[in-house]
Amino acid sequence: MHRLFLKYKSLSIQVKATFWFTICNFILKGISFFTVPLFTRLLSTSEYGTVTIYNSYQQIFLIFATFELSLGAYQRGILKFKDSVREFTKSIQYLCTLITIILFVVTWCFKDIFIQLTDTNSFILILMFGYFLMEPAYSCWMNEKRFNYCYMPAVIVTIAFTVITTVGSLLAVFFVEQTAFIRIESMLLLEILFCLPFYLHNINPSGISKKKISEYWTFALKFQLPLVLHSLSYLVLAQADRIMIGAFVGKSEAAIYSVAYGIANVIIIFQTSLNQVLKPWRYKKMENKEYASIKSNTNLMLIFIGAIVIMFILVAPDVMKLLFNSDYYEAVWTIPPITASIFFMFMYSVFTDVESYFSKTRYVMYASVICALTNIILNYFGIQIFGYIACGYTTLLSYILFSALHYFFMCKVCRKENISDPLFNGKIIIALSAILLMIVFGMTMLYQFTYIRYFILLIIVGVIILKRKNIIEILASLRK
Repeated sequence: MHRLFLKYKSLSIQVKATFWFTICNFILKGISFFTVPLFTRLLSTSEYGTVTIYNSYQQIFLIFATFELSLGAYQRGILKFKDSVREFTKSIQYLCTLITIILFVVTWCFKDIFIQLTDTNSFILILMFGYFLMEPAYSCWMNEKRFNYCYMPAVIVTIAFTVITTVGSLLAVFFVEQTAFIRIESMLLLEILFCLPFYLHNINPSGISKKKISEYWTFALKFQLPLVLHSLSYLVLAQADRIMIGAFVGKSEAAIYSVAYGIANVIIIFQTSLNQVLKPWRYKKMENKEYASIKSNTNLMLIFIGAIVIMFILVAPDVMKLLFNSDYYEAVWTIPPITASIFFMFMYSVFTDVESYFSKTRYVMYASVICALTNIILNYFGIQIFGYIACGYTTLLSYILFSALHYFFMCKVCRKENISDPLFNGKIIIALSAILLMIVFGMTMLYQFTYIRYFILLIIVGVIILKRKNIIEILASLRK
């Protein structure tokens, strides 16, 4: 134990920060993983469907209400204006406040449309914009801590925020009334109260000249506005299926699909954590023109993610039976394609790292818009012909297209940068993708044969044990 402690103490602050943020991600996903089944038991499928559809619309409105200035523009700005971070933070808060108020006035004029779309009420609309007003202050604080590697306060506050808002709304539903309105209203109230101190800390206007505010606002808007379309398109890709299921089929089916999506997204923990570690590593390798190691590492990581995807798909039916009541069992048929999508999420993130390294971010926007529109069209016809289960497969097709487009753009960037040695082996990537898809569809056919599924799972575990030395070597290289 003492040796482990000494090893931990010897790690760089960057590695410690990565470790703790990864642990934090696991905790947050764990809270969601275990509370969602409780909500589905307390609320009817129709009521939970209302919550699901509202959450999808809220995320879309959040983009327009804040332009997500507290993310990209702020992260870049605290580096650009490192000698006046406090003033820059305040100015971003004022700009977010102004944008939120303008959008609220516009939305309030057409509030009946919002209420009809979300099946909520005017009080929830007011609370939602109250949260939009406060949220950028919390995000700015969090991003500043991460930028300065103050990982422990950021981790503690993030976990506290999730526990208070999630558990608090769960208790409200249990003790007050088991309705979607209570779930949404209690969550929003708790989020507003939690973010309020951060907002009050940032809203003091003293100490900033109008000239400085103009400079900060000009920078932030020029930087962020092109990314708004990308964020919106990416969100549509992630949320359009639930909104369209609610509109074309019903709220209950939207709730069932949302549960399956949430279960499958457990794998995103591994995908996100791996990419957080590998992104700076790839940048360093590209800086040193060590392209061969990027190629071999990518192949190994795709095999690793693919193995996790397959193992999760094998146990998914039993996870559903353990956590949810019979009303949600039908959703298990959407888990294989949604989970397989995560493999392609990891794949396209590898390609976008190359685009980002060479500052070709407009390609990210192009791919996002194309795939969002494709997803909407596929959902429309898929739901009409095959029902809501088709949305799992339209999501998979959209992420395959996403990966293919980014591969094309990545190759284009490499040619422009005169990189003759290919960063990735396209043939191996295509082969791995094809093998994964065949296995995923084969596993789906075995969902009713429990013994066969677990026999295959034992074989995979056995192979992992036999290859444990190679896996340990890979993990050791990642740690370095």
